[in-house]
Amino acid sequence: MGLSGEQRKILQKALTDAFPNKSLLEQMVSFKLNDNLNTIAGGDNLNEIVFNLIQTAEAEGWVDKLIYAARRANPGSPSLKDKAIAAIAEAATTEQRDIKQTNPGSMGDGQQAGIGKSISQFQWFVNWVSQSSTPRQEYRNRQALLTKVKNFWVKGVLEKSLYHQVLIELGLEERPDAITNPLSEIIEIGDDSSQPLPEGTKVIDVFDQIGIGRTLLILGEPGSGKTTTLLELTRDLIARTEQDTNQLIPVVFNLSSWANKRQTITDWLVEELNTIYQVPKKIGKVLVTQQQLLPLLDGLDEVKADYRDDCIAALNTFHQKYGAELVVCSRIKDYQALSNRLNFQKAVCIRLLSLEQVCYYLDSVGDDLTGLRTLIAEDTVLQELAQSPLMLNIMTLAYQGVAVDDLPRTDVVEERRKQLFDAYIEKMFKRRKTNQRYKNVQVKHWLIWMAKRMVEESQTVFLIEKMQPSWLRNRKQKQIYWLSVGLIFGLTFGLMTGLTEGLTKGLVVGLIIWLMVRLMYGLKFGLMEGLIVGLMFGLMVGMMVGLMESLMFGLMEGLMFGLMGVLIKVLARGLMFGLMGGLMFGLMGGLMGGLMEEIKTVEMLQVNWKKILIHLLKFGLMIGLIFGLMFGLSLWFLFTLESPMQTLIFATMGGFKLEFMGWSIVWLMGGLMVGLMVGLESSEIETKISPNQGIWKSVRNAITVWLMRGLMVGLMFGLMEELIERLMFGLMEGLMERPTKELMFESIAGLIPGLTEGLMFGLMFELIAGLLNGGKACIQHFSLRLVLYRNNYIPWNYARFLDYAADRIFLQKVGGGYIFIHRMLMEHFAEMEPEN
Repeated sequence: MGLSGEQRKILQKALTDAFPNKSLLEQMVSFKLNDNLNTIAGGDNLNEIVFNLIQTAEAEGWVDKLIYAARRANPGSPSLKDKAIAAIAEAATTEQRDIKQTNPGSMGDGQQAGIGKSISQFQWFVNWVSQSSTPRQEYRNRQALLTKVKNFWVKGVLEKSLYHQVLIELGLEERPDAITNPLSEIIEIGDDSSQPLPEGTKVIDVFDQIGIGRTLLILGEPGSGKTTTLLELTRDLIARTEQDTNQLIPVVFNLSSWANKRQTITDWLVEELNTIYQVPKKIGKVLVTQQQLLPLLDGLDEVKADYRDDCIAALNTFHQKYGAELVVCSRIKDYQALSNRLNFQKAVCIRLLSLEQVCYYLDSVGDDLTGLRTLIAEDTVLQELAQSPLMLNIMTLAYQGVAVDDLPRTDVVEERRKQLFDAYIEKMFKRRKTNQRYKNVQVKHWLIWMAKRMVEESQTVFLIEKMQPSWLRNRKQKQIYWLSVGLIFGLTFGLMTGLTEGLTKGLVVGLIIWLMVRLMYGLKFGLMEGLIVGLMFGLMVGMMVGLMESLMFGLMEGLMFGLMGVLIKVLARGLMFGLMGGLMFGLMGGLMGGLMEEIKTVEMLQVNWKKILIHLLKFGLMIGLIFGLMFGLSLWFLFTLESPMQTLIFATMGGFKLEFMGWSIVWLMGGLMVGLMVGLESSEIETKISPNQGIWKSVRNAITVWLMRGLMVGLMFGLMEELIERLMFGLMEGLMERPTKELMFESIAGLIPGLTEGLMFGLMFELIAGLLNGGKACIQHFSLRLVLYRNNYIPWNYARFLDYAADRIFLQKVGGGYIFIHRMLMEHFAEMEPEN
C-alpha cells in the first residue's frame, strides 16, 4: 500500500509513542511479525528506524499487518487506537483483498482456497512452534508482577505501616554532594550544598523532574521515613503503570541480600524476582535485560559493611550497561562513610521533624498522651528521639495513658530508645489479649532467635523456605540434622522402591498365572477365573517378594539370575542394570555428600506441550525411523546370507515389519522422554502466594518429575531390553526353526515381564530425578525444621506463629514472607537475650 506523506507521519508518530525505545520495537517485530528488526529496518535513531520499517511494509504490502501487530503488542496505547490509524489499517486491508481478487492465478477457486488454507495452517504451526511466549501470556505476566508489588508493598506494608499513621508532612532537601552526577564532567552543575525543596514537594515530583534515565538516591536518618517515602513513590508509579502499559514496572527489592553472593546486579535481580515474587528465572532475565523494570532498591545500609562499596560499584556498572532507571535508599551516615558514590542524577534527604511538628502531632492525636506531652517539653533526650517519625509513633503507642511520673527517664539516648522499644513490646502484648495462642515469653524467645539469624544473614524479608543448615548453632545439632536427612532419604527410597517392585512383579506373576490357567482349562472356563485368581495371588506374592527384595538390596534377585543360568539374558540385563545402577548409586552418593549445602527450592514446573511436541518430532520420529530402518535392513541382510528361503517366509509373515515397528516405538518413546525432560518448565508468574510456598512447590515438582519421567524411562527400558533379548535368541537359535505360534507366544509372554520390569526400574531410577527436582530440598527442609523445633528455636506450625506475631504488630506480611515493622525493632530483638 502507498501511504500519503501525512499518513506516514501519523503512523510514524503512533509507533514511536507506543514503542519509545528500540528494544520494545524489536520485541514487537520479533514476537508479532516473526521477523528481525535489524534486517528489515536499519537506522541510527528510533525515528529513522520506524520510518524505514514503514517504508518496508509499504513496499512489501503488509502495512495492515504492521498496525495489527503493534496493537497486539501494546493494546493500551492511545496513539494506536486513534481513528486515523484505524483508517490506514482498513484501507491497507481492503487494498490487499482487491489485489488477491484481481489476480486469482491459473488454478480453480476451490483448489486455490484449499492450498491457501493449508499454507496458512502450516504457517500458523511454524509460528506457534517458533514463538517462546504469546502476547496474552506476556500481558498476564506483567499484570501478575504488578499486582504482587502492589499487594505486597503498598497494601501489605505502606497502608499498614506505623509511618502511615503519622499525619505529618515530611520535608525534603536536595543533596547534590551525595552523588557523582555523570553530567558534571560535561557541564557545570552548580552549588553542591544541600538545598531545601519547597514545602509540599513529593518524591514523585522530584523523580519526574529528572527526565529520561531517571536515577534517584533517597537518604535519611534511622526511622526518618525512607522506606515509607520509597513505597509512596512505588504507589504513585504503579497507578501510572496500571493506566499505561508503556510504563516500566516498578518493583521493590532490598539490597541486604546482595552481599550473600555479591553477584552482578542483573543476576541478583533475577534471583530476587524468583525468590520474592516467584518469577521464573527465564522470564526474570528478559524483564531485567530488556529494561522492562524500574528497580526500587531499599536498604543499601543493610548490606554488610565490608561489601557496601562493592555494591555501589555494581550498581554503577549496571546503570552504565543498561541505562536503567533506579531508585536507592540508605541511611545517610552509613552512606557518607563509604569511599564510593553512586553515579546518579539526583539525591534527596528526608528532614527530621521539628519540635513544633512534634507538638502539633501530639496535640492532634488525643488526650491519652498528656504525660508524654508534658515530659517531651522538658526532656531533650526525648525530643531528639521524637524527631524520627518512627520513634514518635512508637511513643504514642507505648506511652498512651501513662502518667508523666511513670515514664522512664535517662540522659542516654540509646538507653532511652531501648526502654521505648521494651515498652512498645509489652504494650502490643496487652492490646491483643484475646486468642492468646502462645505465652508472651515464648513469642519473644522465638522472635529473638529469628531476628538474630536475620541480622547475621543480612536478611530483611524472612521466608520459611529459605532457612538454612548454617542456622544451626553447634556441631551436635548439625549431626542430628545430617542423621535425620539420611534416615528420611533412606526410608523414602526404600519404601518407594519396595512398593514399586512389589506391585509391578505382582502384576507379572498374576498375568503369568492367568496365561497358565488359560492354557490348561481353555478360554471358556479359565479366562475370568485365571484372571481373578492370578491377579490376587500375584499381587500378594509380588508385594511380599518385592518388599523382601528391597530389604536385601537385590541380593536374592542376583542369586536367582545366577542359578537360572540363562547366559544371554544375564549379559543383556546385566549390562543395562550395571550401567544404570552404577549411575543411580553414584548420583545418590553425590546427593548424600551435599546434605549440608544450601537448601534450594525449585520453580513450579508446568507441562509445555509445545516443547514436548517439538522434541518428539525432532528426536522421536527422526531417530525412530532411522534406527528402525537400519535395524530392519541389518536383519534382512543377515538372514538373506544364512537362509534366503527362511528370510522370504519371515518377510511374508510380516516379521521385519514388526521388528521395524518395535524399534521405532522404542525410539519414539525416547523422543517423548527427551521432550518431557525439557518440556517441564516455568513460563508464567504465579498469582497466589502463601507462606512456605517454595517447599510445597518442590514437593509437587518432585512427584511430577518422578512419575512422568519414571514411566517413560520404564517403558523404553522394558521394550529395549526385550527386543535386544529377542534378537540375541533369534540369531543363536534361528528364528524359523521353531513353530511360528510358539515363537509368537514366547514373544508376547516375554514382553509382559520386560515391560513391567522396565517400569519398576524406571520408577526406581527416576527417584533420583525427583530428588534433584525438589525432593532433596523437601527432605532437607523437613529435617532442619525438626531440629530447630526440638531445640525450641521455632514452633512446629511456623506460619501460624508468624501470622500471630504480625497481628501484634511486631511483623508485617509481605507476600509469602515476613518483615519486622522496622529494621530498628529487628535490631532491638537481635540485641536481646532470650529468657528461659
